[in-house]
Amino acid sequence: MNCTTANKMSIAGFLLSKGINPQTYNSKSFLYCSPLRNEKTASFKVDRVKNIWYDFGTGTGGRLIDLVCQMYRVEVPGALLILSGSETPTQSFSFDQPQENTRESNLTIKHIQPLQNRALIQYLESRSIPANIAAKYTNEAYYTITNPDTGEIKKYFAVCFKNIAGGYELRNKYFKGSTSPKSYSIIPGHPEHVNIFEGFLDLLSAMVYYQQPEPRNTTIVLNSLSHLHHLWETLPTFNQVNLYLDNDQAGLKAANEIQTRFPVAVNKSKILFPQYKDFNEFLINP
Repeated sequence: MNCTTANKMSIAGFLLSKGINPQTYNSKSFLYCSPLRNEKTASFKVDRVKNIWYDFGTGTGGRLIDLVCQMYRVEVPGALLILSGSETPTQSFSFDQPQENTRESNLTIKHIQPLQNRALIQYLESRSIPANIAAKYTNEAYYTITNPDTGEIKKYFAVCFKNIAGGYELRNKYFKGSTSPKSYSIIPGHPEHVNIFEGFLDLLSAMVYYQQPEPRNTTIVLNSLSHLHHLWETLPTFNQVNLYLDNDQAGLKAANEIQTRFPVAVNKSKILFPQYKDFNEFLINP
């Protein structure tokens, strides 16, 4: 693969393959929370027609190669290697969503059942997570997404992980999302020791790595770093705090903030797998 071929790949398709979905969209562009930094208000634009991106927060932009170089902090040869192994669609990629309206599609859970769908089990196994471990803490959800303009309804299914408010995190090979209400998840364990994860796949990865059928410590899965503030009242009750957040800019910033507030906290991610983004990536690449 060369740069010309790589830059013909859809930027939106590449972001989708990494679980990054647009916040809003129209016939000409997608708008995302920047994959290059931590932000709450989307300011990262992808031009669907020209297949270029621009980050209004940093004033930088370019083609797909430029984006991959910045996201993974590699030079062009490294970016080409990453893209060579990517399942990124070409420029003909479509989100299969309405063209002229920026409202989000309506996702509705129709049915929850124990994990048994072979496609979902294969997805988890591709992430080095055995079904028998995943089945204890996840289920499978069948849901629909309704196009707000046309009324067209499409059916999907995904691995689901419930939060304390009754909402779900949804994952399959092609989709990373959640339902409302959004919140964090807690699994009871040792009353004075707590493990904190950013996502449930990292929790399951840790159980596989440590060969534990269930967490020994109290476990909090944030499901999103936007729920970090919920920890401020909870963490003082623990005398041992183990952090397993992502080793990216946002995860490291969150870990630093926790350690500043609670000096007993230890960033296990930085110790155990400093060269990998998260626990699951570490598990897949022993």
